[in-house]
Amino acid sequence: MTDLFDVDGANLDRGFENLKAAELPIEQQLHAMLQEMWGRYEPYADPDFRQGFARDVDGRFWEMYLGCTLLEAGRTLLPVVERQREGGQPDLCVLEDGRRIWIEAITPDEGAPGPDQIVRPVPLNEGGGLFAAPIRQAQLRTSGAFWTKAQRIARYLEQGVIGPEDTRIIAISASRFGVYVADQPLPLIMTTLFPIGDAYITIDRETGNVVDEGFHPAPFIDRERNPIPRTAFLDERFADISGVIWSRVGLGNLSRRSRPLTYVHNPLAQVPLATSWGVWDREFVITPRGDEWEANDILAQAAAEAS
Repeated sequence: MTDLFDVDGANLDRGFENLKAAELPIEQQLHAMLQEMWGRYEPYADPDFRQGFARDVDGRFWEMYLGCTLLEAGRTLLPVVERQREGGQPDLCVLEDGRRIWIEAITPDEGAPGPDQIVRPVPLNEGGGLFAAPIRQAQLRTSGAFWTKAQRIARYLEQGVIGPEDTRIIAISASRFGVYVADQPLPLIMTTLFPIGDAYITIDRETGNVVDEGFHPAPFIDRERNPIPRTAFLDERFADISGVIWSRVGLGNLSRRSRPLTYVHNPLAQVPLATSWGVWDREFVITPRGDEWEANDILAQAAAEAS
């Protein structure tokens, strides 16, 4: 096994340099954890993974985290020695029952300066105060990440890298802005791929009882220029995407209790992934209901029925 941190050169990620030096106890713990993860993931990683990790810790950690999670769940990954050398391939490939499940991972950042950027709050002791959570901005960053990887998967299909019977998944990490978005009542990815707006609740003022609750319809996400649709998984143009993995997990918070690993099935997928695959913490299946669509977390339902 090579040393994950045995990398020098220009433009190194400051987080990488801190983890490499490991002067603080928490940095020493993370350093050891990452080396252990690397020992498991190295046989499946691209040859340039360590160089990439040294310059983009969050992005490459997400890829390695997914790989280790799949291995822990008993899945078989395509080794790097069997991967295509020229032209590139998706980040991960699961081999299962003679078929391939390709996963393309991405970790969007806060975006370029402007009204659509996710801006970190100013601490109270530095003159900060209350501010609105940047939900719209996070949805824009997530939508952009989905679009980028959807285009790449389309190219892989055109080139024959991904076969017509292969499953194709986009894995989006919100680790860079996960502290600003919640997973309840719905993960942000659901309000990015489907026309789901703000939650509402109606209360009878005389009795105090809840008489209605739900979500406002919202087919678009506003932005500085023209708004963009949030209907990707109701659009046949994206039927070549089987589903999306979503999580806020990152090196700053690895708890899947507070930051679950979520899978959202594309109801229009040409090649869907089987339900209850045994890897996720939450799993959303969307089904037609008359003129509308209904979304259910089937893992939560199963847990409730079993209790």
